[in-house]
Amino acid sequence: MPSDATAPGDPIPAGEVAGPAPGVEVRIRRITESDGPLLREVRLAAIADSPGTFTTNLEAARARPVEAWTRVAEAHSGADDQATWFAEVGPDTAGMVSAFRTDDGAVTLTSLWSAPPFRRIGVADALVGAVRDWAVRANAVEVRQWLVERNAHARAFHEALGFVPTGAERPYEPAPAIREVELRLPLR
Repeated sequence: MPSDATAPGDPIPAGEVAGPAPGVEVRIRRITESDGPLLREVRLAAIADSPGTFTTNLEAARARPVEAWTRVAEAHSGADDQATWFAEVGPDTAGMVSAFRTDDGAVTLTSLWSAPPFRRIGVADALVGAVRDWAVRANAVEVRQWLVERNAHARAFHEALGFVPTGAERPYEPAPAIREVELRLPLR
């Protein structure tokens, strides 16, 4: 799924993740089995905040049964091949990201989102860092990300983190006239 991450204020050297803004503590934690309701809340907020960026529309996401969110939380909390993380700033959930491993030795990053009050303070950087660290521990060769081609902001953010275009494109599922482009972050 595409990202609506915010671009950092300054370029980040390839392979590094910017830390949080001075005085801001961004905590990243993996989803737990009991986080189904939180997952639903954050995903609905992300989709409502950025319509046309994610492949799921708000009506379809709202219609998903609570049990479906619970099953995803349970699966992503302990699986070796898929995971979700939340970013927290103080008592607030400030963002989320998911990722899954593929058969070709890569990790695909999905659903990256920072809540509007927490943009440009390092939340998205920390979330991408969690995925990168997980991918490194899994001995992945790269992290991949598909972005809607018109999302120049997200593309600039990822490129500042060291992601490079692969040249691969595909139709954006909800609107095939729009293209998605693939970026990769080499890990080896």
